[in-house]
Amino acid sequence: MASINLVIKQDLDITCMRNDTFELDMDWTDSSSNPVDLTDYTFKAQVRKKSTSSAVLTFEDSDFTKDASGNLLMQKSASSMNIASGVYEYDLQATHTDGTVITWMGGLFVIQQDITE
Repeated sequence: MASINLVIKQDLDITCMRNDTFELDMDWTDSSSNPVDLTDYTFKAQVRKKSTSSAVLTFEDSDFTKDASGNLLMQKSASSMNIASGVYEYDLQATHTDGTVITWMGGLFVIQQDITE
């Protein structure tokens, strides 16, 4: 029996510190290594304890800085990162201006306990 996999999601585990500013700077290219024009997309991401639980952290399009040369910066303030330390799951979805929605990446989102307040 033949099969086809339509999932393009890349697995990327993220580890960060509780109560620290979160910044993840990424460069996106297509299969020919050409930069993807990210100005044609809106982005969102959610962090959850389990895929079926409520989001403990949400990244809206305003939490992303993007450009035509494929650079995508995902950010949250330190106060937004006041989340219990632990192992969570996340994914990042991109919506193209034509309405196409694709999950580009996902994996574990590990928040380490901080010491300094």
